[in-house]
Amino acid sequence: MLQVTNVTKTYGEFKAVSDLSFTADKGKIYGLIGPNGAGKSTTIRIIMNILSPDSGLIELDGKAFAEEDRNRIGYLPEERGLYKKQKLIDVLLYLAALKGCPASLALERIDYWLARFNLIDWKNKKIDTLSKGMSQKVQFISTIIHDPEVIFLDEPFSGLDPVSADEMLSIIREMKEKGKLILFSTHVMEQAEKVCDHIIMLNKGIKILDGDIGEIRKAYGLNSVALSFADAETGVVFLESLDTVASAYEEGDHFIVTLAPGSECDDLFLSLAGKAHVRSFMMNEPSLHTIFVNLVQGKGVIK
Repeated sequence: MLQVTNVTKTYGEFKAVSDLSFTADKGKIYGLIGPNGAGKSTTIRIIMNILSPDSGLIELDGKAFAEEDRNRIGYLPEERGLYKKQKLIDVLLYLAALKGCPASLALERIDYWLARFNLIDWKNKKIDTLSKGMSQKVQFISTIIHDPEVIFLDEPFSGLDPVSADEMLSIIREMKEKGKLILFSTHVMEQAEKVCDHIIMLNKGIKILDGDIGEIRKAYGLNSVALSFADAETGVVFLESLDTVASAYEEGDHFIVTLAPGSECDDLFLSLAGKAHVRSFMMNEPSLHTIFVNLVQGKGVIK
């Protein structure tokens, strides 16, 4: 378990991270999300002991983070860095050695991961002959080559085509199933929705949201329903005549209905019984982007 408690980091008068606390358990993917400059990379570097906080505490499995804990962590930084004039195999062997991984074991794992990423034919070629996407895959391999317990991924899909991104996502999920603790940092909230189990949302160094992604959508979601009817004549006028409906509008082949104050989804469903042939009915949950924008604007529950 990773425990971050009241961590603050300032640069002069600028607070990069302000009194940040959160807990992350193994076997889950945690999204550290927010716009550029929110404090995500700074937070990861503090946890890694690359930066020292002004105050606060980082604990791993109930103990203060120590130098010897570094090899328990794999870190893919946002700023990529490989030795471009060196052979791929030599770079990976060197980076594995830095993490205490014996050469014989590293060679076995390197062959496995290069095969998984369809890079085995590039094993003895220089890094500067690789494409940007290939280099990104190699850097990801260097992050996990020593089989770390905790994995920090800072914008891991940058530079990858959709097929390669899905390939990497599949491997990240495999790591999760093996009990790894994964902290995924991104400003692309659509990626976080696709990848993460739990969200820690930052804005200007301050945590504004922390919770399970499904629970967040329910707590901050639109008080609305997306539905469609089998009868083409049933529409907005009918919906807005119901006491359970505040407003409605048509979107494609369905309707978005905002519930009246005090009404819930069950109330709307019951009010439709015997009056319309409902084809589909589901809660209209907002995106993380919409939740973030409304929280920053001080709206809280989205309307």
